[in-house]
Amino acid sequence: MEKEQEEIEEENGYLYVYGITNKNVKLEMKGLKDRPIKEINFKDISALTSLYPTLHPMLEEEEAMQHANILKEIAKKTTVIPMSLGTVFKDQEILEIILSKSYKAIKETIALIDNKIELGVKIIKNQLDDIDNGIALEILEPLNKLSVKSVKGDNFSDRLLLNHSFLVEKNKFSKFSDKIAELENKHKNLKFIYTGPWPPHSFVNIKISGS
Repeated sequence: MEKEQEEIEEENGYLYVYGITNKNVKLEMKGLKDRPIKEINFKDISALTSLYPTLHPMLEEEEAMQHANILKEIAKKTTVIPMSLGTVFKDQEILEIILSKSYKAIKETIALIDNKIELGVKIIKNQLDDIDNGIALEILEPLNKLSVKSVKGDNFSDRLLLNHSFLVEKNKFSKFSDKIAELENKHKNLKFIYTGPWPPHSFVNIKISGS
């Protein structure tokens, strides 16, 4: 009886997509709802998916954390274009149509982020300090030299001096971290918030939505 129920769920499940990568990546990982992650191949790329019971999910905090952790584990094994939380497709045919339409952009993005990680740097100034943009540029310059690309985030506070994400080659992670420590020691009046490594969300401009 349990086997029959599993077969029914298998037939009725939708495709939750975690990310897109190069073809033939053997992960042997579990996704949301403890479902195995499987590849759906198109040409020389693959969508990493698992079955999900709802087409338009309202994910709670626990599943959102699971999604992020799954992507982090995938990123340890292969270069992956991360999908937004709750990207679900009705069936494989629709997913393949989207992969076909986005194929060129997907290949260009994989080439950009291959063997790279995203690192986040926020720098907060003391409310009493009057710090000009010269200090911000002084901090940014060496970090930009150690990264392939950087993007500026929102300045959500007057105290926020910098809010940037950096695309860094994996083999330069230690050098980048050492530079952060050096800058932190030099600018003791500033608070550094250094996060990552993450899958490179900030450097993926492909908009792929489920349906």
